[in-house]
Amino acid sequence: MLVQAGVVQAPLVAQTGAARMDRAAQDANGQAAGADDAATAGSGIARYDFSSMSPAQMRDTVNRLIRSGDLSLDETGNLLSIMAPPSARLRVDGTQVPATEAERIDNTPVDAFAMLREGIAGARWRNDSASEAALTRTIAALQRVQGTVSSVDIRA
Repeated sequence: MLVQAGVVQAPLVAQTGAARMDRAAQDANGQAAGADDAATAGSGIARYDFSSMSPAQMRDTVNRLIRSGDLSLDETGNLLSIMAPPSARLRVDGTQVPATEAERIDNTPVDAFAMLREGIAGARWRNDSASEAALTRTIAALQRVQGTVSSVDIRA
C-alpha cells in the first residue's frame, strides 16, 4: 500500500472476496449494479468509473492498471484514440486541433463504454469481425475493474 498526503492507493491485485463480488454484480453496461454513489462520495473511497472519466484521467488510470497487471496492453489498445494526449489530437482533415480545444477535450469526461459500443456497431456495419472482437475484449476488461476501489482517503 502506498500512502501519500493522507491517501491510500490500494493495489487491485490483492482484492478481497467482496471486491470480486462487486465485479460480479456489474451489469452489461459496465455499471456497478446497486452502487450507491452518494454513500461512497463522502466516505473517502474512490472507485473506477470508465463511464465518466476524462481522457487525461483515463490515461493515468489505464497506465496504472497496466503496471499493476490488472489490464494488459492487448486489452487496452483500443482506448488509444480516446486517451490521446492533447498534442496528438487531429481533425478529420489531418490538421492539429488547437491547443485550447485539445486541452478542453482532454479534461471533459467521456463514456468509454458508449464509445466502444459505437466502435462495435461500426465494426459490425463494416463486417469487421476482428475489430468487433477486439473492442468486445476491451469492454470486458474495463468491466472487470469498473466500480472497484481505486483509492481510499484516510482523512475522510
